[in-house]
Amino acid sequence: MVEGAVCKGGDLYGRKGRDNGKERGYPMRTFGIDISRWQGDFDLRRAVKEGVRFVILKGGGGDDGLYVDGKFEENYRKAKELGLPVGCYWFSKALTEAEGRKEAQYFYDHVLKGRQFELPVYMDVENRSQLALGKRRLTDVVKAWCAELEKRNMVPGIYSSRSYFSSYLYDRELTMYPHWVAAWAKSCQFTPESCFGMWQFGGETNLIRSNKVAGVVCDQDYMLIDYPAIIKREGKNGFSAGSGGGAAAPVKEVCRVSLPVLRRDSRSGYVRTAQILLNAYNGAGLETDGIFGPATEKAVRDYQRSRSLAVDGIIGAATWAQLLK
Repeated sequence: MVEGAVCKGGDLYGRKGRDNGKERGYPMRTFGIDISRWQGDFDLRRAVKEGVRFVILKGGGGDDGLYVDGKFEENYRKAKELGLPVGCYWFSKALTEAEGRKEAQYFYDHVLKGRQFELPVYMDVENRSQLALGKRRLTDVVKAWCAELEKRNMVPGIYSSRSYFSSYLYDRELTMYPHWVAAWAKSCQFTPESCFGMWQFGGETNLIRSNKVAGVVCDQDYMLIDYPAIIKREGKNGFSAGSGGGAAAPVKEVCRVSLPVLRRDSRSGYVRTAQILLNAYNGAGLETDGIFGPATEKAVRDYQRSRSLAVDGIIGAATWAQLLK
């Protein structure tokens, strides 16, 4: 996991206030940690006694072949025994959309399938080879990875440092996905706020509290959105719908973004997003070139017909809602 760019001034949302990590505008600030085999035989029971209320586990990665983290199964079992909400992340090295899909499939088949995760499952985007791809190619890889997991009824998210989101990704095209932002500082200004639901505020460097939990140096986080309630209510990540009870806004509503209407001759990253989703959900076989040509229009019409939508070949609010459901 990376040390995020230090954020200065204002509170977590860029507003003036006490610079101590106490956020305003979100209904919660829950303390948790993220761990992997690098923490060894980590004492989660002791961590709970020290105030840890959730844990994000490394599931595996693609940086050394495709693999499952050596401590994942043990850490998952311990967390569930203690009743801790669990999230998971995958250290990616995918350099093409096809590799992104392959990594996501492996992650699901070997780590996620048959288990329950109360928090999103994140693509860790920080590998130097990925960062060298350029914004366009890396953004498309991330979209392909996320779309592959959405097909499997998971809630995918993106982890990276604050500076990486802006420097290496077209983040305006990714605001439908929960963001886990690394910024080792007392506060962090990050936009768009709508999907900023997890903040990694410290690791080896920690300006808010001790860098050790249960006697071990580890990364530490604040959860700012009630993901467990949302995910259980929506029946995602291995849960059946309504598991959590109560009224919680859907993830896509929490992560809402104003999406443009797309039609013939539109050209943008949003068209690319739609093409990737149409390929994932309807097997459209489109070239993801960001150009809304005849083939894309036909794929949209076919998709609308399959979902009992008005068939006009235009991606408006109703079609976006289905694609992002």
